[in-house]
Amino acid sequence: AVRALVWSHSGEWMVSADHDGCIKYWAPTLNNVKEIPEAHPNSAVREVCFCPTDSKFVSCSDDATLKIWDFEQGRLVHQLAGTGVDGDKSHSWDAKTAQWHPEKALIVSGSKDNCIKLWDPKAAREIATLHTHKNTVNCVRWHPSGDFFLSGSRDQLVKLFDLRAMREAATFRGHKPPRGEVSTVAWHPQHAELFASGACDGTLYYWSTLHPAEPIGQSLGARGNSAHDKEVLSLAWHPLGHL
Repeated sequence: AVRALVWSHSGEWMVSADHDGCIKYWAPTLNNVKEIPEAHPNSAVREVCFCPTDSKFVSCSDDATLKIWDFEQGRLVHQLAGTGVDGDKSHSWDAKTAQWHPEKALIVSGSKDNCIKLWDPKAAREIATLHTHKNTVNCVRWHPSGDFFLSGSRDQLVKLFDLRAMREAATFRGHKPPRGEVSTVAWHPQHAELFASGACDGTLYYWSTLHPAEPIGQSLGARGNSAHDKEVLSLAWHPLGHL
């Protein structure tokens, strides 16, 4: 199974990763031009993300590690090691999500250990650990400005963090039990205060950071129920933001 897929910022390359830990490079013609067969041996890669210059990318995996790769050479540059008791592991459990800052040498990651971590990819060291969720952190996404990021968790919450103050700025509580685990979030490309979230019960909510108390909208299916019958696993906006 293909578990992760991302375009470079230049649009010249696409990188995919699979359930067996293999990472592959693709040209826009969809020709497979290179692969790293055992990037994360026998462990599912959950996310890959390019740095702002496309010279490197980060991968995270069920083997609890985050790895920094040199894109041109397909070579491992760093394996990020946390400050916990697990030696060379980045997290103490499966690493589910990792995103490179849109401008800076900074990575945010989330894990099944309920933690969010911030990393310095140049020094390959952990900067901070945030213990704010009570279950698996499934997704993290930087705001386009780079000043904030969102996290979505199996505790049914979406949280907004202010990087400048290093604190939680808001909590969004619209997703409900028993299947309201937040699986994906996406910032609106045009309106800086808007984002959408999807959950394992098929719900798709729209939010404003100016009014975190409740969703400002919801997408419904043809029968007037949830947007999907099962899990919403991925979410992306049209560049103009109308779809």
